[in-house]
Amino acid sequence: MPKVRKGWVYPSLSALAIAVAASSAAQEQEDSLEHIEVNAMQSYRSTATKSSLRPIDSPVSISVIDQELLQLRQADSVSKALRYTSGVTTESRPTITIFDQFTIRGFTTYQTFYDGLPLLSNNNWNLYPQVDAFATESLEILKGPASSLYGLVPPGGLVNQVAKYPKDDDETLVRAAFGSDSLIELGLDTTGALSDNARYRFVALGRNRDGYQDTTETERYTVAPSVTVDISKATELTLSAYYQDDPELIPSTSLPGIGTLNEAPYGKLDVSSYAGDENWNSFSREVLMLGYKLNHQLNEDWSILQKFRYTDAEALQQNTYHTVEPTDGIFLARSAYLTDEEIDGVTVDTQVAGFVQTGDVSHSLLFGIDYQDSDSIVAYRDTLGTDTPALDLSNIDNNLFDVDALPLDFYQEDHNIDIEQIGFYLQDEMRFGKFTLLLNGRYDQFESTDEVANVYAGTPYGSTTEIDQNEFSGRVAAMYTFDSGWRMYANYSESFEPVSGVDSQTGEAFKPTTADQIEIGTKYISDNGATTFSGAYFELTKQNVVVNTPDFALKTQNGEVESKGVELELSTQITKALSVQANATFLDMEVTDNPLDTDIVGKTPVWVAEESASVWANYFFDDALDGLMLGAGVRYVGETQADKYNTLVVPSYTLLDAVLSYDIPKYDLKLTGSVSNLTDKEYVGACFDTNNCWYGAQRRFEVGIEKRF
Repeated sequence: MPKVRKGWVYPSLSALAIAVAASSAAQEQEDSLEHIEVNAMQSYRSTATKSSLRPIDSPVSISVIDQELLQLRQADSVSKALRYTSGVTTESRPTITIFDQFTIRGFTTYQTFYDGLPLLSNNNWNLYPQVDAFATESLEILKGPASSLYGLVPPGGLVNQVAKYPKDDDETLVRAAFGSDSLIELGLDTTGALSDNARYRFVALGRNRDGYQDTTETERYTVAPSVTVDISKATELTLSAYYQDDPELIPSTSLPGIGTLNEAPYGKLDVSSYAGDENWNSFSREVLMLGYKLNHQLNEDWSILQKFRYTDAEALQQNTYHTVEPTDGIFLARSAYLTDEEIDGVTVDTQVAGFVQTGDVSHSLLFGIDYQDSDSIVAYRDTLGTDTPALDLSNIDNNLFDVDALPLDFYQEDHNIDIEQIGFYLQDEMRFGKFTLLLNGRYDQFESTDEVANVYAGTPYGSTTEIDQNEFSGRVAAMYTFDSGWRMYANYSESFEPVSGVDSQTGEAFKPTTADQIEIGTKYISDNGATTFSGAYFELTKQNVVVNTPDFALKTQNGEVESKGVELELSTQITKALSVQANATFLDMEVTDNPLDTDIVGKTPVWVAEESASVWANYFFDDALDGLMLGAGVRYVGETQADKYNTLVVPSYTLLDAVLSYDIPKYDLKLTGSVSNLTDKEYVGACFDTNNCWYGAQRRFEVGIEKRF
């Protein structure tokens, strides 16, 4: 008998019941009400506030990369699109990865949101859906704690990929691209009207490309259809699907600090060096997401929006890792492992928004309930180094493994993971005169069960880990708008993340890890909208961090990490032909408390650059060169630490990028070209510790042709 998911059906059905009742009431009033136009934009709400408040008017830090910028920079991935955003570092694992990974304000995140809903994962393993940039309309980066609206998210912030949805006007784009590393890419994006009250969109992509490291590659096929129907004058329903098959997504492997950061007996490793084995290392993933978005206008002041998505995903990874430095600086001891994962589950977010006037104060109110429930199955196998061939780094041979002989049954884990979360939130967006005041509150209940069956060297054992945690998160923010176009704002915000395990000192179950932030900032927009500026200073502290003794024998929950910094962003249209975007980040991040390992106190975590900056310019030619656009950018990332004790530094680097496009309106054609890391600089992007480093992305170029119909 199939398993019935506990609880998930109730929030969804309840919200639909409300919508049906509201629809009936609206129908009764339809004769007396004016026609309410419903379109795709009415159902869109800003990531910062889940309201229609523009990012420039939001008293929080948010960066937006719209479709125009994505096209101008020819960004074909989320990481590539985020390279020129303040407060964000994307080069932690810059070669082929199996998930999007970046830091925001120094805190690492592996999870993105897609159209306002989290992409499902079990938070501990390797199955993370990756929505392709080609299926993305825009990116919105909310910086700072966001739990008051989104529940459990890392304290640095979140990235939301806004989906491509149907448009009224007929429009079709066909794109083909070719480039270095054997790139072949074909894409289709078509939209338009099906009838007077229905619209469609169909996005499809196929891409194949080799990685920088030997034997690595990516092969991807994506299909994303959607249909929007005006059910009535006040009701709009969008049905969508997203299917992605990554049959060959062979990820990069880390390399030791000896040979990358430091000289080895044989010198330096080549940037193409690979620590895995061609006979073994592989990754395949298949993701299906089905969803709907229902927008119903109750009356002129109140509306209800519900987003729902079902996810079914699976992934098989075969990989290698190393934990110790190479013997004599040459021989790298390796372990082989595999993860076979499946996840299915639902996410649903129901929002009721309305407008109320009390005296001189206008209130934009938001009431919401969101829910997610997922079941995961994970099979983990590991040789733990037993009968696993070592790698001679001075003479690399990536064909050493006899797969049939690998003792993958030496260590086994089989997990059944159930996760359930429900959150209730409210927001009052108050305006009086030139003041905007934002009040948020949210209560979350998080439950998870992880049943594990283990086998070590033929001996079976098992355990069950349960989490039952709840947390309240809040946000208070205020902004004053001057007649000159300047705005001043301040906010206080909180976040939390669930934690599993038991404190070895107290014997009590861990509490959620929490964070809070104080931020002050300014924003500016010129009268004609040609120039925008934002600047922010923040102090962000993460508490209740689980810390360990150096040998991991003990763990307790008294750790603390503090991040302070300044972020600056400028976008300006200098002339009709020339536009410039610039940003800079100055970050001071350190461990402020770790009672079990005091040597780490005062140290900077890995993957945190104290300074970073970038400038991007676009120039549009005219007269004889009309239709030609040249774009170029320079980005600088300061030095980072290679390990938690700060014993080794990853040097800073500066990279150049360029794009070129030529529009031929007569034929509705566009020719494109792009080069990243123009000078082909060799550099280390980041290190997890002194024994696990990744070379940065090397020079890549591609040329494309686009035809519009």
